Amino acid sequence: MRLKTWGFLTVFVFIVLGGSAYGYDTVDVKNGATIKGVIKNSGAVPADEVINVTEDQSVCGKTINAGKYLISDSKVKNVVVFVTDVKKGMALPKKNVEITIDKCRVLPHVSLGFTGSEYVIKNNDPILHTVQLKLGLDYQKEISRRPLEDGSTILNLAFPTQGLELRKPIRDFHRFTKDTGYIRVKSNAHPWLRGIVFVFDHPYAAVSNEKGEYEITGLMSGKYTLRFWHEGFGEVEKTVVVAEGDTKTLDVEFSVNAKPQTDTNTKTSQVSP
Repeated sequence: MRLKTWGFLTVFVFIVLGGSAYGYDTVDVKNGATIKGVIKNSGAVPADEVINVTEDQSVCGKTINAGKYLISDSKVKNVVVFVTDVKKGMALPKKNVEITIDKCRVLPHVSLGFTGSEYVIKNNDPILHTVQLKLGLDYQKEISRRPLEDGSTILNLAFPTQGLELRKPIRDFHRFTKDTGYIRVKSNAHPWLRGIVFVFDHPYAAVSNEKGEYEITGLMSGKYTLRFWHEGFGEVEKTVVVAEGDTKTLDVEFSVNAKPQTDTNTKTSQVSP
């Protein structure tokens, strides 16, 4: 029994803590390369889900738009773009994750975070909010008799008063991996409250703005795989080769009716929100 316990703990530590000895290395990057582009939607704009509010309607309203498909002039907002296979490069930015609860909504809906910075969570509403940050742990579903539907709770905070702000550190094990995925912002008090946070241990990530634009800078020369993730459309991966000082444009088009691409440098797959 003791050997089995130690074996489980070893697997847990390796998966959750991620084996930091094989992590990202910070080096001095001179004349780094830039990859930028625009994310577009082809075809009709998908209908977004409208959620009925069942309590605190005086603050939250009667309905809330899910906010998946924020598209203007065919440009897609809130696409997370990140390099998947980078081993070394620039230092991490000192950039906090700002999560604001306003009229029972998470603003911004999609955020980026970096290990070593902080979550800054604030309640703008004159009512009690509870906020949970849940990190998906796929392996836990295989070994547990009580699998966690929304992942493991890494933060559980109460905001009883308007204007209350709390700060918590972004830990190394919060980062996005194939085993953990992204972080869901949830609430026990208001189950429709929802947001998404991607945490990275390298600086090469961005979220597309309202014009569908993204930009990743400071890359060392080499071949990289970029992943483009959207809550509703799914994922696209593309490879790109950059040299010192390059600026390359890499645009992506999403569509709800798109067929999987067969280019060996590109693949698509649907993602469950």
